[in-house]
Amino acid sequence: MAEQAPVRLLVNPVAGRGRALRHLQAARRALAHVGPLDVVHTAASGDEARLALEAAQDGVRALVVLGGDGTVSRVAGALVQAGARTPLAILRAGTGNDFVKSLGTPAGDYAAMAKLIAAGRTRSVDVGVVGDRPFVNAAGFGFDVAVLERTTRARWLRGDALYVASALAELFVFRGVGLRVRVAGEPLTPDVPRGALPAHLMLVIANGQWFGGTFRIAPTARLDDGQLDVVLIRDASAWRRARLFAAAPFGRHIDAPEVETRRASALTLTLAETAVGEADGELFKPTRSPCSVRVLPSALRVISGG
Repeated sequence: MAEQAPVRLLVNPVAGRGRALRHLQAARRALAHVGPLDVVHTAASGDEARLALEAAQDGVRALVVLGGDGTVSRVAGALVQAGARTPLAILRAGTGNDFVKSLGTPAGDYAAMAKLIAAGRTRSVDVGVVGDRPFVNAAGFGFDVAVLERTTRARWLRGDALYVASALAELFVFRGVGLRVRVAGEPLTPDVPRGALPAHLMLVIANGQWFGGTFRIAPTARLDDGQLDVVLIRDASAWRRARLFAAAPFGRHIDAPEVETRRASALTLTLAETAVGEADGELFKPTRSPCSVRVLPSALRVISGG
């Protein structure tokens, strides 16, 4: 009888400010019931891609990530860029864990996830790409970047509370980001020269619904529809910013006059020279402007109960 292929557990020890490492033994105990188990750890930024490719080459039964959105994003991006169809499973251990909220898996219940892995139940989901940076949940420019930068400086909060507190601190001081968006060749923002780009509060290109741990930023987004949800929020007064912030956890911000939404498989962004973006909660600098954004339909295979 042929030996069963192992499940490989990939651990980012610093995910969730050490939460992944604290949950390692619980993850090992749950996965011990699935079959043979290998455990690998990241030691430096960039290790996720190498370890993901090694797992695909080794033909593992499933690659299980114990970490947050950033770790999941780097692993998924490596699998997608290599064309690998290795099933990916996620055990929640990060800060926001937005992707699994849209995925709908019991990622915080390791025993339940082990049962899904053992059953081999998978689905295919889309992956977005902004410039050359893949993302599984969302990419953004503007307010979310300022909030993310603030969270990296915070030392006294964790999880969703960290993002909410950082967002409140930025809400009335953020000065906007200059950008221009074209969807299907049509301008979504004023079609002006790059040097005169109007300030916007934020732009989010969403594959999943949730953002920042708490905010249902794109309530109509679906992970497997071959589309990305574009949420563009024009700059607003302090009072209107507060109203938008209060509505966002419930997805009601999309009805506000400052907000425009579109669904598209591709779009083009023109950004201010200093613009920094974030993809799945990690900062990145676009290599060029204009830059393209596109969706890769059904590019990632994930363990799922649905």
